[in-house]
Amino acid sequence: MSAADIAARVRRLDQLSRGLMKEISQVAKADDPLLHVERCEYLTAMRQALSGIEGARVTLARARQRLGGSGR
Repeated sequence: MSAADIAARVRRLDQLSRGLMKEISQVAKADDPLLHVERCEYLTAMRQALSGIEGARVTLARARQRLGGSGR
């Protein structure tokens, strides 16, 4: 895996993270047919996924920085 590969992964994870945040925001508005319990479970799972993705993104961003470049 090269520095450019790491930078590309960081960008993809960032896009995925933004998409999940948008989904969480939309579902949290409660403008859907889900029951309250279903919505809470869904949001919990989505937030856990977001946390994992952000952890991976930050780890790769640190590695990219350590390797000394943006990789773009």
